Amino acid sequence: MKASKKSEIQSEGLSVVVPTYNGSSWLEETISKISQALKFAGITKCEIVVINDGSTDDTVKVVKKIIKTSTFAVRLVTQANGGRFVARRTGTNEATYPNLLFVDTRVYIGEESLSYLLKKHQQDSTRNVWCSHVRVDSKGNIYAKFWDAIAFIAWRKYFKNPRDISYGIEEFDDYPKGTTCFFIKKSILAEANEWFEKNTYDLKTSNDDTLLIRHIAESSSINISPDFWCMYHARSSMKQYVKHVHHRGQVFVDGFLRNDGNRFFYPLIAFLVLSVLVPVYIAFNVSLLPMVLVLGVVCWAIELVAILLTGVPLKDGLSLFVLSPIFGLYYGTGIWRASFRTLKQKVLS
Repeated sequence: MKASKKSEIQSEGLSVVVPTYNGSSWLEETISKISQALKFAGITKCEIVVINDGSTDDTVKVVKKIIKTSTFAVRLVTQANGGRFVARRTGTNEATYPNLLFVDTRVYIGEESLSYLLKKHQQDSTRNVWCSHVRVDSKGNIYAKFWDAIAFIAWRKYFKNPRDISYGIEEFDDYPKGTTCFFIKKSILAEANEWFEKNTYDLKTSNDDTLLIRHIAESSSINISPDFWCMYHARSSMKQYVKHVHHRGQVFVDGFLRNDGNRFFYPLIAFLVLSVLVPVYIAFNVSLLPMVLVLGVVCWAIELVAILLTGVPLKDGLSLFVLSPIFGLYYGTGIWRASFRTLKQKVLS
């Protein structure tokens, strides 16, 4: 349903930025869904900017085809592979209009989502930062169900009762956030990008979700609603899953190994200490190994009970239970890899 009165966003214009790395198989449908949402919302002053982050597949060919057939202006910007943040920064700099919408490949924005955003922005023009409510296409995908369970547990304050809500820095760790499908004023993001570059150690593996949005939350409200939504298509193979988990472990360090008031700083320090001390202690007391293995199995069983007590849907909870040992191994090695890299960079600087 189109907004009855032309909104500020419609008048100023909207740049939709689609960062992609080897995502050619998703691009046509991703951009088709964006076009449907733009049309439904009545946004005509707009553009779709595809940032090709050094892809080695046929991304360029696919985008050139889209450019010829799209109802909306589409352009392609190609750069050397620099990672998520660099691709989004390029998109920010390339954007023509003062309002930005970032949509990842693998992500289909809801047809009514932009119309809802226009309506809410008309009601309160100070709500300039929106993180999408992410639905996960989890049918027949154990890995997608795993991530659904993780999200539910981490942000159960929201997911037990999804609703239109604004939060700031005080409640930052309690609610979902991310740049997967993300609306923001260009001026706000440009300032945040500049701050981010000065406060991260490795742009290519940096946490451009948590760390960047945490800074934004210090001066702007972060908004989320189940009516501003997108559908995310998760990885569907073990190889893709472990690679993604390892990467998420690395960016977790970038986002939380900082004594800035986040609730994960001290648990992260505890993990780094214990993951060294415990194996060393067992190595010097090998006779304890059978007992440790039994204890591990018992804890794994207790984990299942704890998961289900949180209210996670049964199939999601079972997926989390089954995959948690693999997750712990690859996430943990990702944490250590990033921690070593961070320490090395601090020493060299």
